[in-house]
Amino acid sequence: MFLPDLRLACDSCDLNTFDMSGSCRTNAANMSSWKRCLLAIFFGSAQQIWDANLTSQRFDLKNLRREAVRQHHAWRGFGVEHVIPASGDSFAYQWQSDLHFCALHDILLKDGGIMAGSDRENNQKDLRGSLTYVPAGADVRGWSDLADRPNSYVAIYFDPVALNEELGRRFPDDGRVRLYFRDPEVSANLRRFSILLTHADGADDLFAETLGLMTVLNLQRTTAEPPVGHPALARGALARVVDYVEAHLGDQVSLEDLAAAAGLSRYHFNRAFKAASGESPYQYVLRRRIETAQSLLAKQGSSVEQVAAAVGFRNASYFQKMFKARVGLNPSDVARLSR
Repeated sequence: MFLPDLRLACDSCDLNTFDMSGSCRTNAANMSSWKRCLLAIFFGSAQQIWDANLTSQRFDLKNLRREAVRQHHAWRGFGVEHVIPASGDSFAYQWQSDLHFCALHDILLKDGGIMAGSDRENNQKDLRGSLTYVPAGADVRGWSDLADRPNSYVAIYFDPVALNEELGRRFPDDGRVRLYFRDPEVSANLRRFSILLTHADGADDLFAETLGLMTVLNLQRTTAEPPVGHPALARGALARVVDYVEAHLGDQVSLEDLAAAAGLSRYHFNRAFKAASGESPYQYVLRRRIETAQSLLAKQGSSVEQVAAAVGFRNASYFQKMFKARVGLNPSDVARLSR
């Protein structure tokens, strides 16, 4: 299985190293159906904020000889999943949903085929590095006989109705399935999600939400209508966001939280905040956490672990990594030099 460079950076977040905790790890053998897994993705992990209609979804993995490992997480409007099937396994599948779906494959087949609607079966076997995009309502079915190697894929599922208004763009309604195409930006973003799900030790939801919206925008870019112009965030709205961040530095702050404080959608807020402040929301929150941590470390009686928790980091090791990247010193060194 591929292991991408952990130093990939998101264009809007400027993050060079990242991890994330809180992903849901489940095993296919413990699920009654694929639909149950999707319900867990879109309702359980997303704290039931996302009210997507899942009634038309079906994705059946038939005749699995061994269990697959799945890791998934969701935010409002989209969910991501990383799947590792057993080496050399065989299965059939069918997919039709009211959600859009895009997967990045690291898969090599001994044999297999996929059909979209009434199109001719595609029997490509080396799927490594390729993408499959299935829009809402499209019918895809196929079968796979996996090669004896580590195979995996990472996928994003998203609700076009929930995101069209927020992004100020619409996906075309032509229902065109794209099989085994390549796009460097979409692939890079999905690889980042693969890292987030498989190396979960600390990054927050703010980065992941931004990355998800950027992935959807990249999928839209060749066919979408021109976006609506977005001015800089108004002074009053910016002040509300700053106050919210200061009051919640010790909490897990999401992009949706900040957008709500400003009274905007996540996408519009992300652009407007950067236009007003010169920083992305993620950069700003991270900077304020590190600056506050420096002040706390200068006070006697606070351990590195206590300071990390006080400024919203989920574990001390991730805090130390991010602190040194920004300050150039370890937190313990700053504490020692301040006393």
